[in-house]
Amino acid sequence: MAVEIKKIKRAIGGRQFGASSVMEQSALRPSYVEKKPPCMDSCPNSEKIREYLQYVAQSEAYGREIDESIREGFYILTDTNPFPAVTGRVCPHPCETSCNRAAKDKAVAINAAEMFIGDFGIENKLPLKKLTDERRKERVAVVGSGPAGLSCAYQLARRGYNVTVFEKLGKAGGMLRYGIPDFRLPEDVLDAEINRIKDIGVEFVFNSTVGKDLMLERLKREFDAVFIGIGAYNNISLGIDELSLPNVFSGIEFLKRVNSGEVPDLGMHVIVIGGGDSAMDCARTAIRLPKTEKVTVVYRRGREQMPANPEEVMAAISEGVGFEFMAAPVSVNNDKGDGTLSVVFQKTRLSEKDASGRAQFIMLETDPRFTIECSALIASLGQKPDFSGLEDISKNLKKGYLSINDKGLIDGEEGVFAGGDAIGFWLVTQAIGSGNSAAFSIHERLSGEPVPADKRQLVSHKDMHLEFYEPAERQERRIREITEVRNDFQRVVYGLSKEEFVREAKRCLSCGLCYDCGNCFMYCSKGCVKMLQKGLHYEFHLETCNGCAKCFESCPCGYIIMS
Repeated sequence: MAVEIKKIKRAIGGRQFGASSVMEQSALRPSYVEKKPPCMDSCPNSEKIREYLQYVAQSEAYGREIDESIREGFYILTDTNPFPAVTGRVCPHPCETSCNRAAKDKAVAINAAEMFIGDFGIENKLPLKKLTDERRKERVAVVGSGPAGLSCAYQLARRGYNVTVFEKLGKAGGMLRYGIPDFRLPEDVLDAEINRIKDIGVEFVFNSTVGKDLMLERLKREFDAVFIGIGAYNNISLGIDELSLPNVFSGIEFLKRVNSGEVPDLGMHVIVIGGGDSAMDCARTAIRLPKTEKVTVVYRRGREQMPANPEEVMAAISEGVGFEFMAAPVSVNNDKGDGTLSVVFQKTRLSEKDASGRAQFIMLETDPRFTIECSALIASLGQKPDFSGLEDISKNLKKGYLSINDKGLIDGEEGVFAGGDAIGFWLVTQAIGSGNSAAFSIHERLSGEPVPADKRQLVSHKDMHLEFYEPAERQERRIREITEVRNDFQRVVYGLSKEEFVREAKRCLSCGLCYDCGNCFMYCSKGCVKMLQKGLHYEFHLETCNGCAKCFESCPCGYIIMS
């Protein structure tokens, strides 16, 4: 590395290593130990982010064509996530929050990188890979075709199982299709990634509601395992009988109608009640409707307490959505007779945080109530699963959700697993991760092969030497001008170019895994480090090692330990 080495004293086992200890003898010896990167640890889907970014970043060093490396990166990524183009658009990317690069300059733009690889896969018609061509005799039923059900079906089908997905609606996708507006998740992108799952042999049965058209007991008899991923379509009410009035919608009803092409006329001023991602989707959808001139989001807590992705809140503000905080609805009526809705609100305050770490809202009865008039009201306080026809498996709900054990099995059931919104996982990546976990448990149960545990130690930026890395500007996606987005539902975010993507991949620090910087080889004065062929990195030969720790101190990524 063309970087001046800075002598850093690191305390290990009570000793200090550094310039003053170069000639000293030490009982400690170096070894290469792979660590778990924080991006993967904080990803609910455990994506191999470091691996696919580094595969692209090292293309030139290993003599690979960039497209070849991106193609392989696609397969590294889709090992755990068959929807990279989807999650690259709608995931709130907790991985970036924990990225070690943030301790140096800015976190790696992982979400943008994921979107690029996903779009590359679609544009180049890359199929998903099976893990075996052997067809197993076991059959698995998946109830619901949202991200949890589809990921479960994908992981099982690629392992040779016969998988049938039962979907109550006419198309697959669940909330991805009916709960996210087209300007955030274009339908053609979703279709392309679902079709890849169909292409590996997953069978779909549409317009079939389990518990109504097909009973669960029959599935349990005819299939070797069942996965329940029914999603959450029941709206949480405001508690004021609001849905009995005209031009009052639940959030999921409104989004589903728009996504199905049945766009309602909301009039000039729309109020959206709620503070989550669905509320932001409702507000940003409403502001795009031809007759709507004003949209106001009312939330019963403060902006800091909003569960919505901050980027979606900022997008709503930039598009002209107004906000009213610390207010809760008390009543709504249309007494004027001209279609105008009068919504009465009460100001609130926050309580002390409860056991969950969240502050509750308390009505300020001493403050006067206030009224906002509007032409339409959208209540988006979230959804709960509908267990109609599935009463046998929903006897012991926890806060309205199915209770499962650490293997994904529904409590008290034999061979029936669950995931996604049915168990309270409301993020897309959480749903995908729960579908994966259930698939691994089903495979373990049917094949006897145990699910391997990841026992790697997590690597922090404090375990690394960030001064060895050069500063590098983060590559950002382009956002359409606000003047362009009003009154249309075209995509808002444009992906990185190939050149920008490669530059961003090279910003990855390869936390906890060798990326062939060569420092340990260059700075070992005792000849203990031997260079292997490209791609196999280095190995220690400790016959002449005196424990000086130069290799440890010059390893940027924290791959070397002294023990």
